[in-house]
Amino acid sequence: MVQQSNLNAEICVVGRCRFDVGIGHHTYAYCELLARNFPVCILPTEPELRDRDEVVLPSGRKIPVWKGQALKASIFVDVLWNGAYDTNYELTPQDGLRLALVVFDSDLLPPEWTRILNERFDGAIVTSPHMRDVLEKNGVTVPVSVIPLPLNNEPLLRRPAREWRGKTRIGSIAAFHPRKGADVLVSAFAQTFGDRDDVELVLHSNLSFSRTVENLKRQIADLGLRNVVVSTDNLSDEDKSDLISSFDVFASFSRGEAYSIGPREALSAGAVLALSDVGGHSDLADVPGVFLTPARLRLPARYVEIDNRVFGEQRGVVVEDAAATLKRAVEFVESGRAHETRTARRAYAGALSFSRMSTAVAELLEPDIRAFRRDAPQAEHVSIPASFKTTIRGGLAARGGFSHKRARVIQAHDGGFFSLFNTYFSHMAWDLKDERCHRTLPDWDVNRFLERQNGAPATSFCYGRPEDGNAWTQLFEPVFDLTVEQMNDGDLLYANAVRPDYPFNEAREPTLTYVHAYRLYKTPQFRNFRRHYNRIYRDHIRLHPELAAEIDRFAADLPTDGVLLGAHVRHPSHAIEQPGEGMAHTESYIQALKAQIRDKQLEKKGAPDWKIFLATDQESVVRRFAEEFGDRACWFTSVERTKEADDAKLMGGGAELQRVQGHQVQHLMAASVDTWSADLARQVIRDAVMLSRCQSMLHVVSNVSTAVSYMNPDCELIFCRPGEMASTG
Repeated sequence: MVQQSNLNAEICVVGRCRFDVGIGHHTYAYCELLARNFPVCILPTEPELRDRDEVVLPSGRKIPVWKGQALKASIFVDVLWNGAYDTNYELTPQDGLRLALVVFDSDLLPPEWTRILNERFDGAIVTSPHMRDVLEKNGVTVPVSVIPLPLNNEPLLRRPAREWRGKTRIGSIAAFHPRKGADVLVSAFAQTFGDRDDVELVLHSNLSFSRTVENLKRQIADLGLRNVVVSTDNLSDEDKSDLISSFDVFASFSRGEAYSIGPREALSAGAVLALSDVGGHSDLADVPGVFLTPARLRLPARYVEIDNRVFGEQRGVVVEDAAATLKRAVEFVESGRAHETRTARRAYAGALSFSRMSTAVAELLEPDIRAFRRDAPQAEHVSIPASFKTTIRGGLAARGGFSHKRARVIQAHDGGFFSLFNTYFSHMAWDLKDERCHRTLPDWDVNRFLERQNGAPATSFCYGRPEDGNAWTQLFEPVFDLTVEQMNDGDLLYANAVRPDYPFNEAREPTLTYVHAYRLYKTPQFRNFRRHYNRIYRDHIRLHPELAAEIDRFAADLPTDGVLLGAHVRHPSHAIEQPGEGMAHTESYIQALKAQIRDKQLEKKGAPDWKIFLATDQESVVRRFAEEFGDRACWFTSVERTKEADDAKLMGGGAELQRVQGHQVQHLMAASVDTWSADLARQVIRDAVMLSRCQSMLHVVSNVSTAVSYMNPDCELIFCRPGEMASTG
């Protein structure tokens, strides 16, 4: 298994550990997402927490506290500098790359911030494109990346969206700080809805400034508002989600926003937004159901907490403009348009979730990770410039790079072709759910396979020659955007990689060999497995162009709008692999096909055109199908098949095949390296791909059948026994 422990951490997150406030969410997000990709430790900016051995994230993940060990990189995610007596930025370990997450809600940075960033950090991260402009305008010279702050919003996304039932609830969750504009919101609400019983306003914050709260409550009383609620309770995550889910409209008329978590959480619940057109709010302009209020007022940005100094300007909204925006938002809800567009709002928020942002955050410290995760979504407004990536690559290279294992290599073993393929593919299908495993690679290098055999003769493997190198490249395109040369580079293949534990972990996934295949076919979860595997197959497995073209040429002669029935007839010496060691022979397949033809009424006048595709390694089966079905049956002609005379020699009295291990074509070819060739693999792949294009497939237990079931989850699998047949999914 890829190492999941955060022991021996190589990255440190320095930040505040009160996770229920906005700045604490920065720590949570970066610890959680980096830990999904790298070994991570934490250095709390709260002194009383630094003596602990670990900090437990809201997710339950335990992050060890940094104890002075050497690191490769650190990220500071607290307020960069908060006045004359704030030296938290000095906590950032100095023996590795140093990055700082910067959030500020004015157009001018404190000059101390610029000096700290340029002198003590190698790069900066901001949460919105406008903040990059602020940093550059204020003289920050280190490279700046834009990464929207990831949200732990999966619980909200899983909840059913609120249905409007005639009473509209406007809500706001933001710090009760003068800059957040709660007084403007209350005045705008009073002007538009003050005397309505079918509209209410709820204001909440886990972080409040007492004088602001007192002024707010006095304002509400003076306006005579009975439909406004103010809350300063310290809500749990569940209670906070309940509150957000109760809003039809989320409103915020703050004077400045570096990012603004609350509106994006509200989008997760499907709420409509009424916002001031400032900072990170402006990023949401194109989301349906987001209404922005022009910020016309120019106000000095005074920071009481930063020695009561003024840094640039913020922009305020006029009450009348805010009232008009609230009115538009409520009308949007009441008209039903909010219901019609909420899926788009939730989709936008979903792109900011922890699961969808994991690769973007990892890319900050591993610039090439996206090349190995071609299906990783690219979030809105993400920008990691070349200068930032160059700084990261150079800094890590000077420190030896990350040493943790991030990839898994699946080696060729002595088995049939689809035994090799299914072993690799099943690992890939589950590894891609494991965000700490960046890629799963096939090592089908024939020379390395022979070395692992240590002189023992192969009994099944015969799918490439020593000069072929990695036999995968003879049959498929390279995976994870590697080149053919890289797939044949053993050093690159095994860089920061591990091999899987054997025997295969059945708790993680069903073993895809004849040992358990029949049980797999019959399990109720098989249909779900098929769809999961098919998504991975479509996204990652691409046939070698020449092989794909050969299959397409064959398929071009088949009815495009008709019915294609499939039959995979295995050699009878495979009976030992079947349940009860009972093997369906040729006549069982023929009778089963005739039953399908009858049931589908294919021989009636006006029925669609139809054909039978046959995949078999026996000449006798080809002859029998030709006798029975004539030109309705088709098969690839250039295929290695056992001769009828050879099969006859092994029949004891004609009724039962003697159990002769190694009679199948693959075993005969495996007996000598001189007969090994990728041609047999190409033949097997051609058959499997064509079977996957059939509406149904008659089959027995085999790795081919299992592979076909994942290539096309809509192909009906019909298990064929002597004298009977049964659907397997």
